[in-house]
Formats: sequence, C-alpha cells, structure tokens
Amino acid sequence: MSPERAAGKAVDNSRVAESMARLMDIYRDISDTAERVSRTRCPYKDARARCTGKFPCRNQFFKKEGEPAICTGSDDLDYREAWQM
Repeated sequence: MSPERAAGKAVDNSRVAESMARLMDIYRDISDTAERVSRTRCPYKDARARCTGKFPCRNQFFKKEGEPAICTGSDDLDYREAWQM
C-alpha cells in the first residue's frame, strides 16, 4: 500500500484520468513516429546502422570480414527494392 493511501488520502480520479490521457498522447506520438519510420527504414537496420539481414543486399558495406555489414541505405528511400531475390 502506498504511503498516501496509508495516510488516508483519497485518490483524485480526475487527476488520474488527466494523467492517463497525457500518457496515452505520449504513447500515440511514439507509435505514430515508429509507424512513419517503418515505411522507409529497413527493418534489418539496427540502432548502430548495422545490417542484421541474413541475405545479400546492395546497401550492405562490409568494413571488416566477420563483422556485420554497415547499412548504407538512405532512410528516405524505399528499401524494399534493394533486396536481392
């Protein structure tokens, strides 16, 4: 039990509702950004711009043998045509 509840203080439902609404707005913004980015950014490109794909791609640049390729693809382009079938 929280110290506030133990002290006999009531929960302010309107403040809880406002906080939840603000939190949902934050999550909605995060989700909208992720969806927008996912339309152009290759899903195999990690946060360090390394390729995690297990197939050849013309956007792969191998700096050192044995290390993951660096993704040289632009996030402004449709990446899907780069995949070699």
